[in-house]
Amino acid sequence: MRHYIKALIITFVALYTAYRLVPTINIGNDPKNILMIMGGIFIISQIINPIFSLVLLPINHLTFGLVMLILNIALIFAFLNYLPGFSVSAYNFPGAEIGGIILPAIYFNIPSAIILIATIITFVQKILHIIFE
Repeated sequence: MRHYIKALIITFVALYTAYRLVPTINIGNDPKNILMIMGGIFIISQIINPIFSLVLLPINHLTFGLVMLILNIALIFAFLNYLPGFSVSAYNFPGAEIGGIILPAIYFNIPSAIILIATIITFVQKILHIIFE
């Protein structure tokens, strides 16, 4: 039971991080949308990803675990089609300077913004799973 609660908290933190970093995510006015999104990401990370990782074990090892990223991209595309009120629009990253490292301004159209969101969610989930397990 503790494992699932920890995984649910990690899912929430990953979704919140993506929501804060990419401000063009619109979850909608219905409070059920956030629960549906969190539930979808939780089910992907706890049930579907282990099955796909086992079935596609050689491919998963060769790509360093990109199966989870592809599943998250597919999930976000499914949410765009089937979850009313959920939308992702284009994102214009203005650039930043962090400790002397300059990140240039980048324009993300809708498909690349979806890939960016899925990458953020996957990366945060993997890092937090490494830290807390």
